[in-house]
Amino acid sequence: MEVIDGYAHCGLSKYEPIERVKEVLAAAGVDRAVLVQHLGEFDNSYLAGIASADSQHFAAVCLVDHRPADCVRTLERWCSSGHFRGFRLTAEALAARPALADAAVELGLILVLFAPQGIEPVARSLTSLFERYPLVRLVVSHLGQPDPADSPAFSKSQALLRLAEHPHVHVQLSGMKMFCDWPHEPLYPLINQLLKRFGAERTYWGSNFPVVGDVSDYRHDLALLLEGKLPIAAGDVQAVAATNAKRLWFPENA
Repeated sequence: MEVIDGYAHCGLSKYEPIERVKEVLAAAGVDRAVLVQHLGEFDNSYLAGIASADSQHFAAVCLVDHRPADCVRTLERWCSSGHFRGFRLTAEALAARPALADAAVELGLILVLFAPQGIEPVARSLTSLFERYPLVRLVVSHLGQPDPADSPAFSKSQALLRLAEHPHVHVQLSGMKMFCDWPHEPLYPLINQLLKRFGAERTYWGSNFPVVGDVSDYRHDLALLLEGKLPIAAGDVQAVAATNAKRLWFPENA
């Protein structure tokens, strides 16, 4: 079975260099990965170099500091390299500098949303974005930052579930370790709801390496998906493991 890691970190100032990432991917039997710039790092040169050297196996997502007045020009400069398929959009940036999100959409980038307080606080900003750009491609990372204490109803995740109304929004099964210990069972009712709302065709897996832990932790998390432990129908596992991420991030290989 082909597997694509839809969300991993890679860097020199924080986390692991690409050599280590490749080792972990190989050990887990993962074919490709989407490398997302980590918070606090606005020099995207390292990720650009990786994507440039091997675009068949790595897609890159850049991050821009939204606070400077010239942030849109900075994003345009990074995008002009041709090595970035996505832009990491924080909830703070979406609220404070909506023009940056607009620029990313107009540049053809996929928005990867990081909303640490959940979707509800940015729901109005997202509604406005969808009104301006109905076809915007947006990925909600880390299950929309759920509260495991809200299990099994997950009433606080209703704003996330409502995003399924927008046909180009995807949700990512990533970062589960941030919310509860392996095998992350308190999150299963939410995953079930997400599959019902978004469908298997708009849901995909990501490791959140190296936050997930070492290679053993990585493989254990991936095994939950591949071995049918998550509430995902057996016929949908390949779509969640690779097909959807491939179509979105590696369209030339899809």
